[in-house]
Amino acid sequence: MPIVRVTRPGMGTEFEVIACGAVASYLEDAAEQALDEVERLEALLSHYRPASDIGDLNARAAIEPVRVLWGIYQRQGRWPSPEEIRETLAVVGRHNLVIDREAGTIRYRRPGVELNLGAFGKGLAIDAVAETLRELGITAALIHGGTSSVYALGAPPGAEAWAVGIRHPGRPGERLGRVRLRDRALSTSGNYEQSFEVEGRRFGHLIDPRTGYPARGVASVSVAGASAAETDALSTALFVMGVAAAKEFGARRPDLGLVIVPEPADERHAPETITLDIEWEREATAAGEPPAPEVQA
Repeated sequence: MPIVRVTRPGMGTEFEVIACGAVASYLEDAAEQALDEVERLEALLSHYRPASDIGDLNARAAIEPVRVLWGIYQRQGRWPSPEEIRETLAVVGRHNLVIDREAGTIRYRRPGVELNLGAFGKGLAIDAVAETLRELGITAALIHGGTSSVYALGAPPGAEAWAVGIRHPGRPGERLGRVRLRDRALSTSGNYEQSFEVEGRRFGHLIDPRTGYPARGVASVSVAGASAAETDALSTALFVMGVAAAKEFGARRPDLGLVIVPEPADERHAPETITLDIEWEREATAAGEPPAPEVQA
């Protein structure tokens, strides 16, 4: 049975559809049509496009958010002053948004508020791609956006589920393990791919909105669930919340699967892996099985 791979750049990364079916040309056409959803949503949600809906809202902001203070967008990490942190935290938080559902409007309570949907935008796009593939009759496909989030539609030929690897958060080229997914999503957030060093100390790109400083204590969090938008958002939130709060949250959500790796997890330390309600495997892929793509932060 043919297996095709179709890629499309979008949202600052590359999306890919790996699809299985009887006719390769139809799989390719369906994948291209489904990936059009990425472009449609990026035009609505992009933080970087002034003409997008989010760009229009953010045109009202007077200063930039915490992540810009740290120089993460520019790949030039720097240590902001306590005063800069305090000033920026004043415009961080959902309490600064006023949403009128009946009128269908959003306004900011103060200048400087800015919306950025990067924590779940790729997941939302992956869900839309998967739904389009379903509508086009595709029953087996794997969709990922930059490998940090993936959705498994059905299962590949001869298998009960797609095997998806999770990269080791501190050892480049190694896998921590893998999970099997069927009609489920998996997202990973970590501090190892996007990080910067200031005065000999390494910090990740995920900022704790309670403090204004990079989140510490977790090397990576992977979340499995029904929706890529939700797993994308939750992997980021649980990473910032920390190990104890993530475990407590996972205990209240038996519909989710969690893989939590506390810090440190580098070349010198064997990682402690905490798994909740997820089928977790460490052995290699079985002979004849499609290679397991890695999900990484």
